[in-house]
Amino acid sequence: MPYRHAHWYILSLFPLAAVAFWPTYLGQFGTAPWELHAHGLTATAWLLLLALQSWTIHHGQRATHRTVGPAVLALFPLFMAGGAGIFFGMADRYAAGAPFQAMWAPELAWFDFVGVAMVAYFVFMGLKHRRSVRLHSGYLLATAIALLPPIIGRLSGIPLGIRGPEDFDRLHVGFQATNVLVAAIAFLIAFRQRKDGRPFVLAGAATILSSILFEVPGHTPGWERIYASLAPLPSEPFILLAGIAGVGIAAAGWFAGKRPSLGGALPA
Repeated sequence: MPYRHAHWYILSLFPLAAVAFWPTYLGQFGTAPWELHAHGLTATAWLLLLALQSWTIHHGQRATHRTVGPAVLALFPLFMAGGAGIFFGMADRYAAGAPFQAMWAPELAWFDFVGVAMVAYFVFMGLKHRRSVRLHSGYLLATAIALLPPIIGRLSGIPLGIRGPEDFDRLHVGFQATNVLVAAIAFLIAFRQRKDGRPFVLAGAATILSSILFEVPGHTPGWERIYASLAPLPSEPFILLAGIAGVGIAAAGWFAGKRPSLGGALPA
């Protein structure tokens, strides 16, 4: 079976995420905006589902693996909706002049765009190829690549000596170095999987693309104006649309992966 120790690698992300998100979320949990709770909960549940499914299949728990599998159909739309909420929450704080968002939110939005598109495609492909062990596991595990830049990017503030808003400008090199590192990790996994490494090749390429878009158009005044114009819009319709899109993507992948019908006319 491929990716034999994937569940341990995924579980190792939780202590890293706790350190990374302590200053901006966990350390002020009681007063954090609702969209942070929604995104944190759905992202956590997604990683736990990946870890659980990796563990069950590698420990002979095939029945449990098959029973838990359809949870993707419910969890992925919630993950999409939570991502939309965090996007509009960032835009609100950008317009309000919050120090971190005022400096980096428009640029980081491009990481979100690429990451969401990547995860959506990988979920579709993972469900479509669920009868091919290597493709199914590869595409779904590769969704975790999209969650690495937010974690490692924030952790880069430790070696960069980020102590407050006056140091936030140093995060530019941290964010870009993080994407180089994450792309390298994805390409290394792809190399080790040889002909079955396509999901991680795509994940690495998507990470590089997000770095390019971070710079252009991320830094342009025109994009900053467009991004600021999103703040007054009500987020609820977009959150609902993201959830509906998640339902459609997951359902399309699920039905695309069904066994071909044996009915119909037999050839002469």
